[in-house]
Amino acid sequence: MKKIAALLLSLLMLLGTFSALAEYPIVQEPLTIKVFQWVVENQQVDFENLWFYKELEKKTNIKVEWEAVKDGDYDTKFNLMLASGDWPDVISRGGMSKDMIEDYGPNQGILLPLDDLIKEYMPNYSSRLGMNNVSASLPSSDGQTYFIGNLTAQNINHDGTFFINKAWLDKLELQVPTTVDELTEVLRAFRDNDPNGNGEKDEIPFSAAEINHQTQGVYTHFAMFGVPLQRWVYAVIDDNNKVVFPGSMDGFRAAVEWLNLCYTEGLLDPEAMTQDSNGWGTKMNANRVGFTTYLRKINTAWQPEIVEAFQHILPPASEYGVKVPRILEIPEFGAALTVAAKDKAPQIMRWLDAQFETETMMVSVNGPIQEGGPIEPTMKLNDEGKYEIVYIPTDNGLYQYVPVIHGQFFAPGDYYFEIYQMPPHRVERFNQAKLYEEAGVLELHSHDYLRKLVAMDTDTAVEVSRLFTDIERFMKEAIANFITGGVTDENWQAFQDNAKNIGVDQYIQYYQDAYNAYLAANQ
Repeated sequence: MKKIAALLLSLLMLLGTFSALAEYPIVQEPLTIKVFQWVVENQQVDFENLWFYKELEKKTNIKVEWEAVKDGDYDTKFNLMLASGDWPDVISRGGMSKDMIEDYGPNQGILLPLDDLIKEYMPNYSSRLGMNNVSASLPSSDGQTYFIGNLTAQNINHDGTFFINKAWLDKLELQVPTTVDELTEVLRAFRDNDPNGNGEKDEIPFSAAEINHQTQGVYTHFAMFGVPLQRWVYAVIDDNNKVVFPGSMDGFRAAVEWLNLCYTEGLLDPEAMTQDSNGWGTKMNANRVGFTTYLRKINTAWQPEIVEAFQHILPPASEYGVKVPRILEIPEFGAALTVAAKDKAPQIMRWLDAQFETETMMVSVNGPIQEGGPIEPTMKLNDEGKYEIVYIPTDNGLYQYVPVIHGQFFAPGDYYFEIYQMPPHRVERFNQAKLYEEAGVLELHSHDYLRKLVAMDTDTAVEVSRLFTDIERFMKEAIANFITGGVTDENWQAFQDNAKNIGVDQYIQYYQDAYNAYLAANQ
C-alpha cells in the first residue's frame, strides 16, 4: 500500500508539472521562461502585449519574459549575451548560422541537444520532419540536433526558369527549340525578321540582367552546357559526390564560346552583363526580347501582354547535357534551448510545439481566422478545407496582433500545399519545378549542401570566405572577357593557370573535406 501511495503521489506531482501531451494547459502552476527574440529592423513589435502570445499564454499557462533585439543590434547583443553566461531559456529566430550552431552546440555546450525532447514532446513538429527530406539539414557534426527549424516551403527546386517569346515563335512559324543549335537558329530568326512587327530593327533576341544574377543573369545559361554555375559558391558536387570547380567542367569552354558567338552575331544583348533588372525589365516590357531566364511570369515586373507572350520551356540541351543549379528548401534557424532551460525543457518544448499546431501556426503569420479576435478575420477555410487569405491589413498592420515572421513556422512543401491555398504565382513556380524535376534537368546534388549544410571550423571558414571573394572577382571578369573577346587556346590556358594561382584548388579541397565530413555524419 505504501508503494502504491508513493506511486500515486509521484503521478500526481508529474501531472501537476505538465498535463498529457494532448491537453492544455501545459502546466497547472504558471511557469515563466526567458526568450531572446530577434526583431526585424523596420517593425515595432510589442511581444509582451501581442494578442497572439497573450492567447498562447492563456492556453499553455506559460508566461514569457521577452528580450526583443532589433536586427541591426542583434549580432552585438547576441555575442554579449552568450559571453556573459547569463543565458535565456530560448533563443528565438534571428540569424544563427550552421557554423554558429556548431560552435555553441557541440563545441561549447551552451545549446541543448534536442533530438530526444523533440520525439517526446513535439508531436506536431516531429510529424513533418520526414517530409521533403527537410530533416537532412538539421543535425550538427556530432549527429545531434540543436535547433528547431523554421521553413515556409513552396515546393520549388531552382531559381531561374527559361522563357521564350512564344508570340514571336508563332509569328515566324517556328517551334520551341530543344537544343542549343536549334536555339541559335531561332535567335537568328528573331534578329532578322521583325517579330515584334514595329518595322524597326530593335529586337534583342537574347537578354539578361547582370552577369551573375541567380534568376535572369548570364550565369543561368551555363546550365545548357551541363555546368550548374551559380553565384553563391564556386563549387559543384558532381554525380559521384566529388566537389569540382565549375571552370574545369567539360562544358564550360563550350558555354563561353557559344555566348561569344551570340555576342558577336548580335544575338546577345550587349548590355546583358552590366544592366540591372530595371534596364532589362524595360526592354522586356517594350516587347523587344525573345529569350531570357526569370523567376516566373505572374506577380512580377512584366506587363500583362508580356506575360501572355512568353512561355516557360526546358533549357535547350547541348552535347554536354543540361544541369540547372538545384536549390534545397532548407529550414532556417527557428529556436534553440540553452542549458539554462535544462530543468524545464519538456515544458518549453511543448510550448514551442503548441505553436506548430496547424491553425495556431497559420494564425501566427496571417492573422485570426475566428470571429471575435482583435480584428476581423484575415483568413478563412475554403470549400477545399484549405486556409485562404481574405485580406491583408495595410501598413504591416498584422504586426500589431501576430508575430508574422518573428514566430515559429515549419511547413515543408508537401504539408504546406495540403493546408494552404497557394496564390497563383506560387502555383506557377511549383509547376515549373515539377516540370524540371520530371525532365531530369537539375543537378543531382545541390550546391546548397556546400553553402548551407556543411560545417567548417572558424579559421577555415574565414579562409574560404577570402578565397570566395577572389574567385568571384576572377570568374566574373574572365567570363565577361571570354564573351566579348572570344576564346583562344592561349587565353583558355591562362584562365586555367590563373584559377590555380588564386587558390581554386585549395578552395575546392576545403569544401570536399567539409562535404565528406557531412556525408559521414549523416549516413
